[in-house]
Amino acid sequence: MRLLLLILFAAIAGYSAFLVGQIEPGNYVKIYAGAYLIELNLLSIILLVVVSVFTLYFMIRLFRIIWKAPKSFSSWRLRSNKKRATQALGAGYLSLIKGDWRSAEKSLTTKSDSSSIPYVNYLAAAQAAQEQGRMTQRDDYLNAAFKAAPKERLAIGLIKARLHQSAGQYEQAEATLLDIQDIGHKNAQYTAMLLQIYQHTGQWAKANDLLGAARKQSALPDEMLDDIADQAYSSTLADADDLMAAWNLLPRNQRKRVDNILLYAADLIDNGDAAAAEKLIRATLKNQWSEQLVRLYGALNTNKPIKLLRTVEGWLMARPESAELNLAAGQFSLQQNDLDKAKEYLQRAIELGQLPKAYSLLGQAYEASNDSGKALQLYRSGMAKLANVNGSRLISDGDVAASELLPIERT
Repeated sequence: MRLLLLILFAAIAGYSAFLVGQIEPGNYVKIYAGAYLIELNLLSIILLVVVSVFTLYFMIRLFRIIWKAPKSFSSWRLRSNKKRATQALGAGYLSLIKGDWRSAEKSLTTKSDSSSIPYVNYLAAAQAAQEQGRMTQRDDYLNAAFKAAPKERLAIGLIKARLHQSAGQYEQAEATLLDIQDIGHKNAQYTAMLLQIYQHTGQWAKANDLLGAARKQSALPDEMLDDIADQAYSSTLADADDLMAAWNLLPRNQRKRVDNILLYAADLIDNGDAAAAEKLIRATLKNQWSEQLVRLYGALNTNKPIKLLRTVEGWLMARPESAELNLAAGQFSLQQNDLDKAKEYLQRAIELGQLPKAYSLLGQAYEASNDSGKALQLYRSGMAKLANVNGSRLISDGDVAASELLPIERT
């Protein structure tokens, strides 16, 4: 329309300019309108046409503005609301970063309906609500986020599971992740979260099954995945009904880990195969030193303690400052009734590590030497040290059980 009017105006202006030179004072134009006759000179009629054209143009423009006014106002209001919603989203996230949870929740929900990405507002508001301990409101925001963007099921599900996880609601977190398994199983973040939940809840069989996918997706650093694998195999071994069979099923690298060797050796001892346990521990200590394995070695009870004592004394030559080695040497000396040597090693173990069991065994040595007063003093000191240990464990269920600090009847 605008182009048509401009063309018409240009034509009239051009024609008028062509006639300007031919205009004489007496020239005029007659316009008949029914019974009326209007006479105007040529310049006046040109001016009238120009004014009429401009008047018509502006009337049309005014009509269009009036006609579109409701829609324009609605568009303006929508743009204004979106601008405010964007500002509120930014302010909400800043408050979230600063830990101002209440202010963050208010900003994030004030203009959420006008936001171009309302589900983001609701997800952030869910975190703010959880930080305030308002779990019901958190769940409402999560549901609102899903209703606002059902196609973002994976992202919303991951955020929901993370919130459950950080709140210690591991069962709900696992249920949420399993609910989106169909679209999340190829997602590295999904795999990492599910694996960490299995780790925290001790579901080691499931964790072990998921490790392959986690490594393929690089869901977690290799060090973390290796640690989870170690925990999974150790826990599986510890919970096995037939520990020997479980041991044979372990990968070779897992049968070289001290934690697993400790479990298996302790099981061998419990089942009366101390010789096999001694051989396993001795072979392991040649390649990797472990004070825990030395402690278990010292607890061996065989018919030939002199052989084990010589082995321990050989290790002592390289590690004279090891409290556990001195304790083991004292135990084997005590088994041979070599009280003087036992006292020497056990006293050294106490000096180096103040081991509760060393007090108990030294007390037994003094009791065997008919020094009951010294023995009682050592038993009491051992009990005090045991209390300070605060539940530290030996290998098989308790490093130092209370019974170890009681005098053993000797025949």
